[in-house]
Amino acid sequence: MPSPAWLLLIAVAQAAGPSRRPPQKRAPPTWQAGRQPDRLVVKLVEDEGLAFVDGQVTGPGDLSILQELLAGSAPLFSRSPDALAARQAKADPAGDLADLRLYRRLDLPHRAAAEARAARLFADPRVEQVYFAFAPVQPPVDLDPATPDLRAEQGYVAPAPDGLDLIEARRWPGGTGLGVTIADIEYDWNPDHEDLDAVPGPVAWGWDPNRYPCHGTMVAGTLVAGDNGYGMTGLVPDARLLMVSPYSAPSVYSIADAVDGAAALLQPGDVILIEQQVLANDDYAPAEAEPATFDAISLAVAEGIVVVEPSANGGQDLDDPAWGGWFDRSLQDSGAILVGGGAPPGSPGLARSWTGGSSHGSRLDLQAWYSGIATLGHSTAVDSYCPSPDLFFPGNDPDQAYTSGFNGTSGASPLVVAAVVVAQAAALELRGQPFAPMDLRAALVSTGTPQQGEEIIGPQPDLRAFLRSWGVR
Repeated sequence: MPSPAWLLLIAVAQAAGPSRRPPQKRAPPTWQAGRQPDRLVVKLVEDEGLAFVDGQVTGPGDLSILQELLAGSAPLFSRSPDALAARQAKADPAGDLADLRLYRRLDLPHRAAAEARAARLFADPRVEQVYFAFAPVQPPVDLDPATPDLRAEQGYVAPAPDGLDLIEARRWPGGTGLGVTIADIEYDWNPDHEDLDAVPGPVAWGWDPNRYPCHGTMVAGTLVAGDNGYGMTGLVPDARLLMVSPYSAPSVYSIADAVDGAAALLQPGDVILIEQQVLANDDYAPAEAEPATFDAISLAVAEGIVVVEPSANGGQDLDDPAWGGWFDRSLQDSGAILVGGGAPPGSPGLARSWTGGSSHGSRLDLQAWYSGIATLGHSTAVDSYCPSPDLFFPGNDPDQAYTSGFNGTSGASPLVVAAVVVAQAAALELRGQPFAPMDLRAALVSTGTPQQGEEIIGPQPDLRAFLRSWGVR
């Protein structure tokens, strides 16, 4: 089991700012499962004076071949180049992070054409990276292993070591999340649920694909279900929740663009929750496995926005050499809080140990319950990925559905978000300013309840220990 001293060393290391290394170009990209066969993402190298003006590449030297290869491309990020430049100048004045203006999206007629174009782009030294765009996959919900019986609904509010101690948080100024906004990147949710009156209906950014409504409803319920005397009570019911879509248009799926779009709606101290996963190395992986998403996260963190990201449900070892050091914190660090899933109390095996579902490795920061999370539900007839609304489901009405079966790293992540929101709201009340994202990440790690077992998934937040150590600093 990782020792408290080991956790403190990790926490100190985490408090540095976001860092980036240009990806290594190894071989021309070919299509693989989990990618879009007819869409490429291209990024030009930094520090060589290259730019895009009215869709044309500008810079030193003969650019005719590069312009031909990028003909018909569009910016990957929706915000204007001027807005992206202003954001970068403010958040990253030293220019250590990626220039998002150098990313392009290129659609080809079919896979063969895309692979041929990718090979030519790969060979051009002015191209830092080219890869097949990641495709949307189902939300990171895992219904295996079966949800254990819970001792009480919403048991995750209990004091450590079982829960995150939201009971203690309620005694502190800001303990209900007032003053903090959460942008939740979701496919869909049910805005008509009886316990979600405070969540605005339309998406705050992007295009609503009307897919997987159960998932977003469960996340929203965990966080902001009304404190109204019936149903559930969200962990931070006074926080403001905005829903953000990973689609900027009906056929344009980009987690990176959604992160950037969400950041434009937020202030320092607010939170982005990325309820998405990607398919990489033959299984589900964290969203920041995509370079553009990693870079968008890094810039958001540099702006003072906390980014919380499920580690995904592929059971992957992020320290495996197959990742080429992508998740090696000594080489680069997006600054996001990467969340693992641990066994809840009362389940087989050791509590707070790896269950075999979530990713694991030294890059993970914090964990929370991987199964048995009680929250709002939906109809399984409408959304096949929805766990059974076993707590309350009168007349099969999805607007009155409640479940004890929210599982996976996407269930663990809103529990961690709640701890982050309480910390930031208390800091605003007591200090007048929020924590810097990576300082907060380090503090939550250093005060968390240590994990059990050998596979690293991080400690579980302990708000009592955190608030009494850091609440008045």
